[in-house]
Amino acid sequence: MKLLHVITALNVGGAETMLARLVDHERMQGGAIQPSVVSLMPPGAAGDRIRASGVPLHHCGMKGATDLLPGLARLRAHINRERPDLIMAWMYHAHLATRLATLLRPGNAPVIWNVRHSIDDLAQEKPMMRAIVRTAALFSSWPRMIIYNSHAAAAQHRRLGFHAERTMVIPNGFDCDLFRPRQEARDRLVRDLGIAPGALIVGMAARNHPMKDAANLVEAVLRARERGADVHLLLTGQGMDSPTEPLQHLLAALPADRLTLRSHDRALEELLPGLDILALPSAWGEGFPNILGEAMACGLPCIATDVGDSAWIIGKSGIIVPPRDPARLAEAIITMERLGPDGRRRLGEAGRARIQDQFSMGQIAARYQQLYQHVRSPLLEERETAAPPRQAKVM
Repeated sequence: MKLLHVITALNVGGAETMLARLVDHERMQGGAIQPSVVSLMPPGAAGDRIRASGVPLHHCGMKGATDLLPGLARLRAHINRERPDLIMAWMYHAHLATRLATLLRPGNAPVIWNVRHSIDDLAQEKPMMRAIVRTAALFSSWPRMIIYNSHAAAAQHRRLGFHAERTMVIPNGFDCDLFRPRQEARDRLVRDLGIAPGALIVGMAARNHPMKDAANLVEAVLRARERGADVHLLLTGQGMDSPTEPLQHLLAALPADRLTLRSHDRALEELLPGLDILALPSAWGEGFPNILGEAMACGLPCIATDVGDSAWIIGKSGIIVPPRDPARLAEAIITMERLGPDGRRRLGEAGRARIQDQFSMGQIAARYQQLYQHVRSPLLEERETAAPPRQAKVM
């Protein structure tokens, strides 16, 4: 089966990471699936990973509004040339571009929309994004199936007017051989970054954006330190090495030898096992955060705010706290500290087992393969239902 993935861009992000993992897995299935990828925009870091895996990668050269029509023409020409058996479009811009590129084209392959965005409040999005989401909602009865990577996103988009029939939730998948506990990781991290060996290393790996609410974590760390917890805070991600106000002001209250700021770490599989705790203090906007699955696969206990599907992912293997509540977040850090290394290790082992049991890349790729077979079934084309909208089912 020739499967064409169309995605808006291939930079650093959850959708791009999941696509790279999926096509790499599909490529290794003995030729049953022949994946290829088209990016609307020139590809970035995730594109390098896809190329390295040997999966064909093309782009439409879209960099701005003036590139829209030429880019759509390139996408249409590519679809005509490759004649895929199935198309999966990732993210809103690719959803709409695929619709326009296949308009009035005879013999179109069935199309799946893969929605990777969580929207707590559409008013928080930029005006252009709001317009794109509303337009996508108008066309959402067109794709053969809509996939969400979280229950939260499925419910949010249903409220925004997205078609409620033919929807599924397929969570993100993780390579548990790549993301795994590494015995020497903590000692190496302590040595390389000059961290006091006895400190509790609390890490956050995310871009510096208000929705990620790093300030919430910094304030919680300050409170935990006031209560005697010797916490070393490590923030890594795009923009974390050059914080702006009010985050910069809060960070100034931490001792210089208990703070590490880094830009995006490409080798998170090496960094994460060296931490003692992974914290995700998001205020809103999470769907299925990759970082939780990656950290848990590394055997790392996690603390997260109750945003998106974080509570479902962590289960009983970590601590969930309300968003925007630094007091509760500080209490969770202190609880983790009091567990000691052995208690945290047992919690991390439970988290890794949960990822292996429910979210391994092999399991998730198998769900996608079931989806492909289902969508291509002639029975689905013939089925028209007048039933009222229902909740997305989970594959």
